[in-house]
Amino acid sequence: MDLDEKPKDVQEQAETIPHLPAGDALAEAAASEHALSSWSAIRLYWRAFLWCVFMCVGAMLVGYDLQVTGGLLSVPAFRRDFGFESRGQYIISASWQSAFNATSAIGSMFGGLSVGFVIERFGTRKTILLCNVISIGAILIQFFTPAHNNGMLVAGKLVNGLSLGMYISVASTYCAELAPMALRGFTTASVNLWFALGQLLSNASIRGSGARLDKYAYRIPFATQWIFPVILLAGLPFAPESPWWLVRQNRLEEARRIIEHVGGGHANSQLLLRQIQETIELEDYYSSTSKFADMFKGPNLRRTIIAAMVFAVQHGSGINFVVAFSSYFFELAGFSDNKSHDFGLAVSSVGILGNLCTFYTLNRFGRRTLFNASLWSCTIVLMIIGFLSISTNESTRLVIVSFIIVYMFCYQCGIGPVAYVIYAEVPSARLRSKTVGLGVVTNQVFTLVFNIVVPYLVNPDEANLGGYVGFVFGGLTIIACVWVWFAIPETKGRTVDEIDIMFEEKIPARKFASHRILASCRE
Repeated sequence: MDLDEKPKDVQEQAETIPHLPAGDALAEAAASEHALSSWSAIRLYWRAFLWCVFMCVGAMLVGYDLQVTGGLLSVPAFRRDFGFESRGQYIISASWQSAFNATSAIGSMFGGLSVGFVIERFGTRKTILLCNVISIGAILIQFFTPAHNNGMLVAGKLVNGLSLGMYISVASTYCAELAPMALRGFTTASVNLWFALGQLLSNASIRGSGARLDKYAYRIPFATQWIFPVILLAGLPFAPESPWWLVRQNRLEEARRIIEHVGGGHANSQLLLRQIQETIELEDYYSSTSKFADMFKGPNLRRTIIAAMVFAVQHGSGINFVVAFSSYFFELAGFSDNKSHDFGLAVSSVGILGNLCTFYTLNRFGRRTLFNASLWSCTIVLMIIGFLSISTNESTRLVIVSFIIVYMFCYQCGIGPVAYVIYAEVPSARLRSKTVGLGVVTNQVFTLVFNIVVPYLVNPDEANLGGYVGFVFGGLTIIACVWVWFAIPETKGRTVDEIDIMFEEKIPARKFASHRILASCRE
C-alpha cells in the first residue's frame, strides 16, 4: 500500500499500519464535547476559562502599545519634545510617525517567528515569563527617553515589540489548547477583547495626562504599560501548563492532573488525555515532523494561508487608521485636543461593546457568517465616510466622527475578534504554535506597512486626504470580501480532529458547516 496516498477510510489503514490510532477516544470525546453547551462549559470548566482569560492580559499590552503612540500624536507636550515647530504649531514628521508606529511591528515579527520554537522547547509558562522580562525592560527605556532623543524611543518600542509578538501568539495558542470545544470560541475571541481594553486604557491614560505641559504628559501613559507584565508575573506561578505541550513532552501524568484540575473534577481526565494523544498520533500519521516548512505542504498550506490572511483582511479594512490615528485625525479635522481624546475614548468604548456582543453571536451564528457580515458592513461604512468627506462643514465632520464610531462597532462585532478565533482553530495541533506565530508575523507585516502609509495619507504636509481614506480602504475591503467568501471555513462546533479530517479531505470552505464526519474516519 502506498502510504503517501491519503486514505478515505482511516479504519482500513488502522488495520495495516500499527502506529495509526484506533480513534475510540476521538469519537467518544467528540460526542461528549458536542453535547456540552457554552454556558454549561463555563460552569463546569470555569478554571480553564479564567486561566485562558488571564493569559490574554498580554494581549491588552499589545492593544495599548498600538494605541498609545498614535494617541500621543494629539498630545502637545509630546509633539513639542519629539517634533518641530511649523507654522506656529508643533508637528512630528510623517517619517518619525511611521518609525514610532513601525518599530513595534518589526519587533513583533521577530517575536512571532521565534515563539513557536520557544514554546516547543520551554512551554507556555516560561515563554510568558520571558515576555514579561523583555517588556519591563523595554518600557523602562521608553519612560526615561529624554526630549528629542527619538532614536532611543524607537529602540524601546522595538524591544517591546519582541515581547508583544510573543504575548499574542502564546495567548491564542493557550486558549485553543486549554479550553474545551464549547469555550474555544469565547476564549480565543477574548484575545481581541483584551486588545480592545488595552486601547481603551491607553486612550483613558492619554485623556487623563495629555493636558499636562511637562514630560509626564507622555511618560505617564508609557509607565501605565508596566501594569500588564506585573499582573502576569504575579499569577504565572499558579497558571497550569498546556496539557497538549505536556503530552508532546511525554509528561502524561502531569497533563492528566492539569486536565482534572481545570475541569474541576467534572472532566473525564483519562478520556481527554487519550483524545489529545490520539489527535497527535493522527496528525503524526499524516506528517511525522513539525518543521517550519511543513506549514507550506499539503493541506497545511491552505490552513497557513487562512491563518495569515485573516490579518491581511483586518488591516486592509482600515483598522490601523481608526485605532492608531483616529484621535490625531479628529484633531486635524478641527476639533480641540480634549474633544479629540473624548472621541477616541468613544471609539474604543464602542469597540469593547462590539467585542462583548461576539460572546453571544460567535457560537450562535458561527465564525464564517460573522466575518462575512462584519466585513461587508465595514465596506459600506468606509464608502459612506469617503462620500461624506466631499463636504467640509462642521455638521458633516460630526457625522464622519459618528460613522467612524459605527465602523469600530461593526469591525469589533466580527473581523476583530473572529480573526483570532479562526487563526487559532484552523492550524493543526502539531503546527499550531508555529502557524499562530506566522499569523502574528503577517499581522505585524501589515501593521508595519499601514503604519508607514497612513501618516502619509492623512498628514497636513503630505497627501492630506482626510476622510477620503474611506475610499482607499473601502476599495480594499471589496476585494477582501470576495476572498473571504471562498476561503474562510466554518469551525464552530468542530473538534480538533474533525477540523483535521475536513482539511485532509479538501472540503470547500462553504461546506464545512454542513459536512458530516463519518465514524470510520476517526477509527
